[in-house]
Amino acid sequence: MALTPTPTQVMLAVLPKDCKPPGKVISADLPQPVNRSSYSYRVYLPPCYTAKSAARYPVLYLLPGSQSSSDSWLQAGLAEEMDRIILSGKVPPLILVTTENTDNDLPGDTIHKNLIPFVESQYPIAGDRRYRAVAGGSLGGVSAYHLAFGHPETFSSVGIFGAGAFPWDETQIRTWLAQMDNSNRTRVFMNSGEQDTYMLERAREMKPILDQAGVENELYVDQGGHNYRYWISNFERYLTWLAKDW
Repeated sequence: MALTPTPTQVMLAVLPKDCKPPGKVISADLPQPVNRSSYSYRVYLPPCYTAKSAARYPVLYLLPGSQSSSDSWLQAGLAEEMDRIILSGKVPPLILVTTENTDNDLPGDTIHKNLIPFVESQYPIAGDRRYRAVAGGSLGGVSAYHLAFGHPETFSSVGIFGAGAFPWDETQIRTWLAQMDNSNRTRVFMNSGEQDTYMLERAREMKPILDQAGVENELYVDQGGHNYRYWISNFERYLTWLAKDW
């Protein structure tokens, strides 16, 4: 997909000083069926969102785990946590898009080819990769790094929650990372709970691969399991990390 302005040309939206109302969540479907099926997604618009100014918003595409839906992160309290973080002034306002699961589309082709171009034609989103990120939980985290590493021209970073490098994927991961250079190297944030033993092991397998490739990365581990509420409890840390280059 085409990327337009350079970072120096992007005027990012800012939170008004007197902003108090919460953000809103919009339910939507792609206008054209994908593989003969409808595709549903949700858009979180931050507090005091406006589409009328010249300002643009960073965007985060967030993937659910296996057998989950575009509502799964939101049902676990994500919108309320986004409101709290943004209204506190700890990160700039951003748009968040929750997708359908990738159970039958591990590379996330529908997200990259269909969802992103349509969403970004509907909202005032900053078009530069610097302001576009992808993240996911469990299998969605695997698809998230497939998208980010496979399309580094599109995504500046990836958040991997409750997932990591699996043995069958390591060769492909190393190939993707070797193809990056300083102009498109993707940053990586990982979060797994201490009680999520297998996925924590996978995250710890991913870290040295990233280190060897010279990829900026963070692995945060604390008390928690394999669930959305635990991952959301670490979103302030994740979003602060994500926004540091905006």
